[in-house]
Formats: sequence, structure tokens, C-alpha cells
Amino acid sequence: MATDDEIRFSTIRPVAIADRQLTPIELESSGGSPHVRVAKEGVVFDTDGWYEVLLRVDWDSTITAGTRFSHTKVPGQEPLHSEAINALVLAQLSQGRQLLRGNSLFGPDRTASLVLEVWQDSGQPLAVRYAELVIRELRVPWLDE
Repeated sequence: MATDDEIRFSTIRPVAIADRQLTPIELESSGGSPHVRVAKEGVVFDTDGWYEVLLRVDWDSTITAGTRFSHTKVPGQEPLHSEAINALVLAQLSQGRQLLRGNSLFGPDRTASLVLEVWQDSGQPLAVRYAELVIRELRVPWLDE
């Protein structure tokens, strides 16, 4: 179903996340795309289409107190991804890595942007070692007819 059009938006350094503070993650683009770009409002979709969004957040897995939360905020709508998980369980299952996948129709006149946000309650500042959103344009099957 993919059109092979894929772009990665990621952190370029670890990010310190304060205790109990929902924090937007600043991402940078790995390349150019005529359809999707990064801007001050997050990842912006300039072209209508069906896109798959892969979320990855690598938490510091040496601190296992509390909960880790990640989501893709969609302004004015419900998030595309959303997960809260116990930090000890996350460390045991995936070495502190949250991985989520979703897809939707995006574009200037619908869901126009996403923001990766995280939260934690370990009782101290905590590092997100790496975070990314990978955007893949999917082939719309009903247009193949």
C-alpha cells in the first residue's frame, strides 16, 4: 500500500523532560518532501493523502519509577497515537522504547498537523534519548480503479 514516499522527523540530541510536565518534542527533517514538512506548529501536511505515522520514543530505561506517556497531538482533535505505560514494564519489554503506529487522512483542509508530546512522573527530570515520527504516504486503493 505504500508509495515509497517516506520522511523521518527526529530529535538530533537527547531531550530533558521535566517531571509531570507535558512537553512537545522539537523534531527536524531528514530530507525534503513535497507533501510533509516540519514547522513551528509541528509536522505539517501540505498535500491531501492517506499517511501512516510511526511514533518512536526512546526513554532513559535506567530509571524505572513512574509512568511514561507519548502521543501525537492533533490540534482541535483527538490524538492519532496515545500510550501511557509503567516505566518498569516498558524497560523490561522494550528497553524503554515506545513504538506506536497509526494512519489517517491528512491534508490542509483536514488533519493538517501533528505534534509529538511526552510526559513522565518519575519524580525527577528524565531524558528522552531519541524520538521520531516517520511519515509514509500510502496508496489510496479506491483511486486504483
